[in-house]
Amino acid sequence: MSDLTPDEASALSSFLGSITEYSELEALALITREGLRLAFSAIPGYNLDPDLFSSLSAVVVQSASDAIEALGFTNMLEVVLRGDNGFIILSAAGRFFLMGASRETADLGKIVKVFRYYSAEIAKRYPIV
Repeated sequence: MSDLTPDEASALSSFLGSITEYSELEALALITREGLRLAFSAIPGYNLDPDLFSSLSAVVVQSASDAIEALGFTNMLEVVLRGDNGFIILSAAGRFFLMGASRETADLGKIVKVFRYYSAEIAKRYPIV
């Protein structure tokens, strides 16, 4: 996982495992602001290119950050994009971002809560330097 120590990588893996345990996400990635994929998992049969999924995050982060700044707000925390048959959520987690996807829109509220909790926990341990 990039420039992480083995202990840091193990701790992040534990967080990601907990996220999947407490949510019904079909895909989950830990990424950098630039869209570099550090970790990715998807349920079997969920047809999604991990590189495309991760790189899309960079576009979403930049667009959301620009919009937040243009409105006079600070510190973009999360973005939820929802379509007719699914959604993605992108959440700031210190020096990383969490990105998840699911076709089960009924689970969106629960997943947002899970992401907020774990993003804050990751941010405490891996702040922006």
